[in-house]
Parts: sequence; C-alpha cells; structure tokens
Amino acid sequence: MKLFLFFLTFISYSSFAGDLNLKNYLKMQDSLANDDFTAALESQKVMCAKELSHYKESYKDCGKKFKDIEELRESFKKLSSVYIANSDKKEMKDLIVAECPMAKAKWIQTKGGIRNPYYGKSMLECGQKI
Repeated sequence: MKLFLFFLTFISYSSFAGDLNLKNYLKMQDSLANDDFTAALESQKVMCAKELSHYKESYKDCGKKFKDIEELRESFKKLSSVYIANSDKKEMKDLIVAECPMAKAKWIQTKGGIRNPYYGKSMLECGQKI
C-alpha cells in the first residue's frame, strides 16, 4: 500500500512539473530587470492563468493587486522558488540560477551576464551564478 501511495504521489508531482513553462517566467524576470512594471505584471498574470493552478499553496499571489514594482519584485521571490524547485531539467540546460545576497533571493535567467530582477537598473549586475 505504501508503495502504491508513493507511486501515485510521484506521478502527480511529475505531471505538475511539466505544467511550468519558463517562457513567461523569463519575460517577467527580464521585465523586472528593466524596471518595466507593466510588462512584468502582464507576465505574472499569464503564468497565473495558464501555469500555476497546481501551485496555489506555494504561490498565493495570483489575483493580487500590486500597487508598485517593489511589491511585484517581492512576489517574484516566491514565484522564483516555485519555478526553481519544479522546472523541467531539460528546459533548464540553457539557463542559470542566480542569487542576489542583498535581496536574499534566487532567480532563473538566460546564460550570460547577471540581470538582477530585484533591483533592476539600479543594481542590474548585482548577484552571482549558483
């Protein structure tokens, strides 16, 4: 019985991981790095509508009214945790996980120079690949 429950849990978890598409996540990360609140908010709304239905316990900000980019950046910390933990390894092969010690947060981005979504243009290159 325990083996059956483990297998059922594994199958359910595996199907959820395939639901996450990094395309919109990367758009949001880039928009935040460019201080573009409107574009970042649009990406967040698309992810909430299309990808995050299985992650409502981990990411509770779908439907939230964000008053400014700082609130959205704070929400991006939680969103990044969900995507880092659940993204498809094949999809991650062309990407990196980076970390900003000042923001105490990680994110996923394309390979190349650091583009910090938590401080945007004011500290665009602050962070390190991990």
